[in-house]
Amino acid sequence: VLRNGYNMAEVVTEKADSSGIAFKVKIENLTDGHNVPTGFTGERLLYLEVTVRDAAGTVIFESGDRDPNGDVRDHYSAFVRSGELPLDDYLFSLQSHFVVQNGRGSERERIIPIPYPSISLPRVLPAPVSLIFTGEPATERNHRKGIEPLGHRWAGYEIAAGALTGKGPYRADIKLISQMVPANLVGAVQSVGFDYGMSTTEVIAGVMAGADVLWEKNLTFDIK
Repeated sequence: VLRNGYNMAEVVTEKADSSGIAFKVKIENLTDGHNVPTGFTGERLLYLEVTVRDAAGTVIFESGDRDPNGDVRDHYSAFVRSGELPLDDYLFSLQSHFVVQNGRGSERERIIPIPYPSISLPRVLPAPVSLIFTGEPATERNHRKGIEPLGHRWAGYEIAAGALTGKGPYRADIKLISQMVPANLVGAVQSVGFDYGMSTTEVIAGVMAGADVLWEKNLTFDIK
């Protein structure tokens, strides 16, 4: 079903020589009725995992890989925030994010949009209208990053000459992965507990096991 909505179309090599490698991947929305992802877009994790290896199997480039918690290396990764892992500057992700208002008028992204008042009273504000009618709380908005109907996005990647090992040819493994929720959302709701006495680690492991590789392609760069 998901393959009917998403498509990994062209994979284009822009440069592949001693000065480095550059390529791009085209992701398409094949539906004509709604954006992709759809539904709870603030939780839907859809991203590209890209790994480039030399002929000896040494990894020279990674994007879309996971931290020890199971998160991709975005700003929601605890390992990125602590400085233990670098931010994935090339991460291609269609996950939208909730944006809430701060007390002084600015906005910031949040994993869970809990509305607070702009005054000093520390209380949580309930949504003023039923979510049945609006689909989302009126106290927050969604920073959408999906693809419009019949639209597309390009994901670009560059590998510097210094990362080349001289052991060509090089091979890029490209996967389009869909996962129901990111690991950081499971961590954000863990305080209320999980059914069947499951631990947070067990829930995250189950979510990761249910991730689907929708499309996979390989690209070879013949650099000696």
